[in-house]
Amino acid sequence: MAEKKKKSSAASASPASDSSLMNLVWFGAVAYALFLFLINAYVIRMQAIQEYGPVIHEFDPYFNWRATQYLYENGYKKFFSWFDHMVWYPLGRPVGTTIYPGMQFTAVFLKDYVFGESMTLNDICCYIPVWFGVMATILVGCIAYEASLSVNSGGNFISVAVDALKGKYTTSKDMTAKSVTRRFFGFESPAVECAIFSMGFMGVVPAHLMRSVGGGYDNESVAVTAMTLTFYLWVRSLRNGEKYNYLFGVLAGLAYFYM
Repeated sequence: MAEKKKKSSAASASPASDSSLMNLVWFGAVAYALFLFLINAYVIRMQAIQEYGPVIHEFDPYFNWRATQYLYENGYKKFFSWFDHMVWYPLGRPVGTTIYPGMQFTAVFLKDYVFGESMTLNDICCYIPVWFGVMATILVGCIAYEASLSVNSGGNFISVAVDALKGKYTTSKDMTAKSVTRRFFGFESPAVECAIFSMGFMGVVPAHLMRSVGGGYDNESVAVTAMTLTFYLWVRSLRNGEKYNYLFGVLAGLAYFYM
């Protein structure tokens, strides 16, 4: 009898140990892929800085750099009433009313409250496209994860339309996928895998890459990150069955204002 009990306990412990081992292997593969894709996104965007140094390039980024410099040296009140005679010749330009100032305020905030004297304003402006490009890559992965969760991926428009024609109300239970695996910290598979590969694609997609190269200090380098943050927070606020989802809706509104 004792031998039978030992065999049964060993047999019951074996699946649990196998599951833990698979989770460890899965976690290692996910961590490695995440590290590889984000480092790749960062290194590609740093190529111009590594080759030419922290130099602002192109016309619009150079104007944005001048506007940031003026904001840093003169404050936001003078910035919004600044009339620049060096652009739009011979008329000049009322910069405060013809510019999207979010990027300039971001750079000055980083200079004043994050880096201080450890980095020059020029260097911060050169690196902002790189930093925000990597952040946009992460946020696209977060959007993919949220869209691939079981509560969001169990149904489709056709099934909802068919149910409506039959006079049936599609519940959240009907829209929840049945085949899902729980991993470490409650993360779902294959939602995590979808997020990782989305980051890999976003890190190298040319349409985003050309607007987030180091030294390309233009509005899109920050705006794409703000846009993806807005989309993620909005999608996150729609998740079923959670009490404080409205807070993500509030944050989505703030991110939209920033965008």
